[in-house]
Amino acid sequence: MVVVVILSILAALSTPLFTRDNTARKGRDWAKVVAQTLQKARFQALGDRTTMHVLFYRTHVDIYRQGTPPVLLTSTPGPAAVGAKTVAIWAVQKSGSAPSAAALTDSTTPPSFSSTLPDNDIAFSLLGSTNDNNSWSIYIRNELLPAGHPDASFLITVSGLTGYISSNNKVTLP
Repeated sequence: MVVVVILSILAALSTPLFTRDNTARKGRDWAKVVAQTLQKARFQALGDRTTMHVLFYRTHVDIYRQGTPPVLLTSTPGPAAVGAKTVAIWAVQKSGSAPSAAALTDSTTPPSFSSTLPDNDIAFSLLGSTNDNNSWSIYIRNELLPAGHPDASFLITVSGLTGYISSNNKVTLP
């Protein structure tokens, strides 16, 4: 009976630790999925010899094949929200400076790829490089964790000339 009581106490004490670890894991996993989606689009562009567009929204990522009209190949949803908070794509930008606030929103309007690309679009050419050989930074914020937590923010970088994708970077976002 004493052993059962001790095991019950240990289980009750360890439950919050497992919950916190699962919350932190959501951010890491979403950052990996976003990096894999970028790799998939790059390899698709190389294999199909056509331009592939990756459009980023706050809670999902879409891959389009350029054409008239553009063809949606995949739409990858992010982790499920808990109330108003979620693991969000905070910003996508060409410069290396960190954004100050969340700028991306969700949209269901199909894009039209004209001469000017939207700010949330990374296009991979048939050679695997990005549009105009610009390097990109994708910021991901796990809003379920406090800003100072080690797993609260992630940075994925895309090299413009080579299309190399790095997802091992961490940043601090508000």
